[in-house]
Amino acid sequence: MKYKVYYQENSKLCSKIITCDSLDEIQLPKNTIKIKKKMNTKFKKSKYSFDTKEIYQIFYELDLMLDSNIDVTTSLNILRNNRKNKKHKEFLKDLSNNVKNAKGLNYDEQRFKVDYIVKSFFKIVNKNGDLNLAIKALSRLLKFQLEVKNSFKKAFFYPFVLLLTLIFSILAIFYFVLPAFEPLINSSAIKANSATILLYSLKDFLNRYIFYIILFYLLIFLFIYFFYKSNDKFKYIVSKIVLLKIPLFSKIVLDFELYKIFIILNILQKANYEFFDTLSSLRYLIKNKYLLDKISLIETLIKSGKSISFAFEITNLFDGFVLNLINTGEKSNSLSKVTFEIEKVYKISFENKVKSLSFWIQPIVFLLIMGLILWIIYAIFIPMWSMSDMIKF
Repeated sequence: MKYKVYYQENSKLCSKIITCDSLDEIQLPKNTIKIKKKMNTKFKKSKYSFDTKEIYQIFYELDLMLDSNIDVTTSLNILRNNRKNKKHKEFLKDLSNNVKNAKGLNYDEQRFKVDYIVKSFFKIVNKNGDLNLAIKALSRLLKFQLEVKNSFKKAFFYPFVLLLTLIFSILAIFYFVLPAFEPLINSSAIKANSATILLYSLKDFLNRYIFYIILFYLLIFLFIYFFYKSNDKFKYIVSKIVLLKIPLFSKIVLDFELYKIFIILNILQKANYEFFDTLSSLRYLIKNKYLLDKISLIETLIKSGKSISFAFEITNLFDGFVLNLINTGEKSNSLSKVTFEIEKVYKISFENKVKSLSFWIQPIVFLLIMGLILWIIYAIFIPMWSMSDMIKF
């Protein structure tokens, strides 16, 4: 990465180009005024993109080879030679070169697009850690990511299909069914009821304003998205709302994030990291700003001499049972065992909440579909049946 640094020297404004992976790694000139990231205007190689499953398979195989007492460089080379996929070969070659050049586990971000958790984990490992244990830990973490994604897919696939069916049904009714009956409804032969009037009023409203409604919500979404990306305070507020304020949904998100925290703590402790070091490492692996603020508070309190259980309690994120487990683990010097138990607690809670939400979505969507059908019957077919009764008499 290239940066242009502007600084003052001998009462003159000077500048120079610095090439580095991170500004934290270098010493900036005194009296630095401004730092500007330089965009590379030269032709770039296309970026190789990896999904979580692909990257997990690579590190899972690498972990198996390391368990067989093959060194990291040799393992990476064997994997590269066995691969047919070009992007896999290039990625493994890049990893191998970095390990050979004593740069630790690293890859070129300009060429490879990988799950953020991989890059974050590499930062933790390269600071202090055994490569073999780190790869095993990363393999477990990626497996966790895959399991969570698959559980969401299984739980919400059918409700999602139902919801899509409802949306397409509404569109089909308003744009194909209702226009076919409109001449008959508008004729004097049929006496329209309140449901009929409301249904056709809604159809006319959507025909006139649907484009503006979609555009309005799209603009709001884009505004929120870009403001969220550019403003840390707004990002913190949104993170807090998502984590605590949305009924039903927030409880699932909170359980997921806490489950993720304790699985990371557990994985890193098994990789011979001290508890406080694992806690400090969370800032690289957690994205939610509100949660990061709470983790920073825990770190600060522990540094100031407060107990671990007190630091966790003051955040108001953890229930009494979890706090009791932390207190027990702290007093018995068995936090590694306790974090594993807490991980299981949040895993069960998260899975139960996901299943519960999935269970309730299905009948709600069915009720909406049934309500729509009844509305159509009452608004269109009942007036038509009443007309047929009049013809008989």
